Amino acid sequence: MRHLLRRMCAALCLLTPAAVWATPSDDALAERLATHAPQCGRFEQSRWLADLDTRLDSRGHFQRREDGLVWQTTAPVNDRVVLSEGNDDLPRGFQVIAPVFSGLVSGDWRALESHFTIELSGELEEWQASLTPNETTVAERLAQLRVSGNRQVERVELEFTDGDRLDLTLTPTACEELDEGDSAP
Repeated sequence: MRHLLRRMCAALCLLTPAAVWATPSDDALAERLATHAPQCGRFEQSRWLADLDTRLDSRGHFQRREDGLVWQTTAPVNDRVVLSEGNDDLPRGFQVIAPVFSGLVSGDWRALESHFTIELSGELEEWQASLTPNETTVAERLAQLRVSGNRQVERVELEFTDGDRLDLTLTPTACEELDEGDSAP
């Protein structure tokens, strides 16, 4: 009987996907992201605008600072935005998303948990997270957020309630390596 029980357990282990057994804990991922959060980095983004049925691609860099997350687009246009909750100059949509982006880039997973229900999958070295808004102000603008990475957040996919989508690829970069003249003042 004991032999049969062992065989059944072994068979169950073989049939269960590896991700179920290796899914990182919230605490382990939060610690990993906070430890390896980049001060600066580069981004490439692709924005799908549903009402215009068009895609816009851009790139630039970001820098975490005391006054917020500086998001500097360098192509196709040069534009600088400081994403912070206290920045009243931001449009309402950006004010809602500011703490989300700051939490993602800084590795503050706990801040994200206050706005989203988080479902983790994969392994600690190659994790994915699906974040569903649980706060009304965020849910009014953002339908779904998918994030993946290794030591840091490397890819972000946002689906907005109006049908727009934003795909971001983030690459950590030393602040000194940002292009001369286009780093945040």
